[in-house]
Amino acid sequence: MKFFATLMCTSLALPILAVACPAGMLVNASGCHPPYVYTGWDMMRDRRAAIDAMGSNHRTSGPPLTAEQARKLDEDMKKLEKEKEEKRLKLEKGVWDVDAKPTPEGNLCAAVFSKYTLDEGGIVTIMGFQKPKPDAWLIFQGVGLPKSINVTKMKVTLQQDDEPAQDLQVFNYRETRDVGTIMFAVPGLTALANGMSDSQRFRLSDGGKILLDIQWHNAAPVIQKLKQCAQ
Repeated sequence: MKFFATLMCTSLALPILAVACPAGMLVNASGCHPPYVYTGWDMMRDRRAAIDAMGSNHRTSGPPLTAEQARKLDEDMKKLEKEKEEKRLKLEKGVWDVDAKPTPEGNLCAAVFSKYTLDEGGIVTIMGFQKPKPDAWLIFQGVGLPKSINVTKMKVTLQQDDEPAQDLQVFNYRETRDVGTIMFAVPGLTALANGMSDSQRFRLSDGGKILLDIQWHNAAPVIQKLKQCAQ
């Protein structure tokens, strides 16, 4: 089973003219978000931001450094550059993060696959609540996706692996100045997990123009964790 059947049931049922977020999500200045604070994209974005911020933390004024301070600063900068390079290599290959947050409505479960370089790639987030709450979402984020200032609805073409491409209605908004978000509402986390494979490729396009082409791998243990979390 693939994502297609699940997505078609929900995405095409969305009214074209309505401007809102999928059921169970809230809209704010930066787009659609779960009703509870969650990591998801923020988890990866904040890690990257923290590394970048540390990399720019250099002295531009003040008293001269002692020899010991200069040596320590040089060691810290080399260590930081090594950590940044290791992180970059991991992201180029693709990395999974799985997490869950308890809420009054049950666990909010998510798996995040990140694979990108400075100018391509993106993030796929599979997110949903524990049974019996039906709210779940499949979220794509990347620099090549449209970046609507407000939450809007648009049609995109989705091709999964080598299956026929299909046109679907999606929610779109700007996550940051450089990153756009495309979101599908899905009826249940278990159905979403059942549609996942160990390796899957997604190609999102609009009028023949590729917006995002991303393929995850090594998802088998992630699928099991999501199914367990959804129970």
